[in-house]
Amino acid sequence: MNSDQQKGLSLIEIMITLVIVAIIAGIAYPRYQRMVSKSKQVEAKTILQSIHMGQDLHKTANEVFTNNLDDLDIQIPSDTKYAYSVTISGDGSSFIAKAVANIDGDSALDEWQIDQDNNLVNTVNDVIEQ
Repeated sequence: MNSDQQKGLSLIEIMITLVIVAIIAGIAYPRYQRMVSKSKQVEAKTILQSIHMGQDLHKTANEVFTNNLDDLDIQIPSDTKYAYSVTISGDGSSFIAKAVANIDGDSALDEWQIDQDNNLVNTVNDVIEQ
């Protein structure tokens, strides 16, 4: 048996392993960030749907929509990522509710809106597909 053989990993083997790990992380991390951002968008969709239902109930009781979220029988948590607002038409027969937030730290804002016909639209998508 040769006693001159070294046990363990050489510097080259360690460097190759580190390069492979870095490449895998470079591919996986942006995908992870995109999925986290998409999961944050679920908040906007859910709360806008609640606003729509609250507006329907308000119109049934009062014959017009409201531009005051406090008039709706819904709970919007205080720690939401999005800012919510409602705009109604002059005669109160239509509304647009909006949710706006910067969900991934860049300069673009993510914007969602829903109207009286329950049309939910992502007007500005802050989550860029690559």
